[in-house]
Amino acid sequence: MSLTHFLEKELLRAEKRRVEIFIVVIAVTFLIALTLQIFFRQSLTSAFTNPASYIILMVFSIMMIVLLLISRRMILYQKKHLGRLTKRYLWYSMISELFFPSYWLILGTQLEHSASLLDSPILFIYFLLIVVSALHLDFKFSASLGLIIALFYASFTFWSTSNFPTSFNLPIIVYYVRAVLYLLCGVVAGLVASEIKKRLITSYEHLKERDNIEKLFSQQVSPEVVDALKQKQDFSARMQVTIMFLDIRDFTNKVQHLSPEAVIKFQNDFFSPIIEIINGYKGVTNQILGDGLMATFGAPIANEKHGELSVSAAFKIFDFLELFNRNGLFSEHIELGIGMHLGDVIVGNIGTLVRKQFSVSGTPVIIAARLEQLNKELKSQMLISRNLYESCKNIISTYESHGLRKLKGIDEEIEIIKLK
Repeated sequence: MSLTHFLEKELLRAEKRRVEIFIVVIAVTFLIALTLQIFFRQSLTSAFTNPASYIILMVFSIMMIVLLLISRRMILYQKKHLGRLTKRYLWYSMISELFFPSYWLILGTQLEHSASLLDSPILFIYFLLIVVSALHLDFKFSASLGLIIALFYASFTFWSTSNFPTSFNLPIIVYYVRAVLYLLCGVVAGLVASEIKKRLITSYEHLKERDNIEKLFSQQVSPEVVDALKQKQDFSARMQVTIMFLDIRDFTNKVQHLSPEAVIKFQNDFFSPIIEIINGYKGVTNQILGDGLMATFGAPIANEKHGELSVSAAFKIFDFLELFNRNGLFSEHIELGIGMHLGDVIVGNIGTLVRKQFSVSGTPVIIAARLEQLNKELKSQMLISRNLYESCKNIISTYESHGLRKLKGIDEEIEIIKLK
């Protein structure tokens, strides 16, 4: 999503919220006016000499609510069909929302034959209009609104005090100062709008940067790892998992005459489908080496069938290898060695405060690596431990036991099972 689209989306959301705020404010104002009309009619006669003034105020309130509901409908239409608010709508909303309170002041002053409405509470709606105009995220819009209201109020003050009697306790200059305050309020709202817009742009850039980093990180490790680290950065746990080590046989000799670009292309063409297979069987690719990889099944998201899933993934990898060689996607015939073992390991985000890496550690990791290396001695392609075999023997049709073996760096003897 581009910055422009992001801002337009935020503006649509903010404008919808602004209109809904006004609907609630005007509705509450109408209910208060209705309550005063029903229960405090005598008090109103001292404030309004002409009963029609108050009735018109209530009618105008209803009309303004209808207008705002129409504006809300227009916002939803533009959101659905255009994905943005048009400039025409923004100026339409400004003029239409100013019309009703302004026209009521003029009409009410004529009906009352007095300039007393200069002190009417209805004038506070102008401040509210200016304040929430900051949600338009446009300095010019808010400043223009403040200027229009200031000019109207100054003109209204001059007209009403020149043509109708006044009964103010304050000097007339105070009302002209109020006009200046409307202008200042518009400028301040515009500055707030600019600051909100800057913060939104900054937030967008941070989100974009985070998404890019997350996308890059997802290319390096499994999505499951990314999700686990997002939920808990210091994630660590003791879990039973299946470890897979995969190695391309005689890789150095096969690529020694290739350019670095050709080697990278081969690695991408070869390992990308394998990683997809591992992901498809709920596995996690922990490390990608030049000629192989290490994967884990059953972590960081626990899965009781990780043994079966790991062996199924290995069989699928050999199916891919057969297809890869048959289609001649590389000049040399590729052979693999896979070693796998099931056991308890420590899974987590391990390292220093400066640099951490999601890793799997424990004796089972070493055993799986030793089994992969043992393929060369036994002239095999896939070796697993008895532990792993017992967890998935229902999906294994043929196998060959090589008995107990002492592996380098491992105290106990491990029974070796050959599957390929």
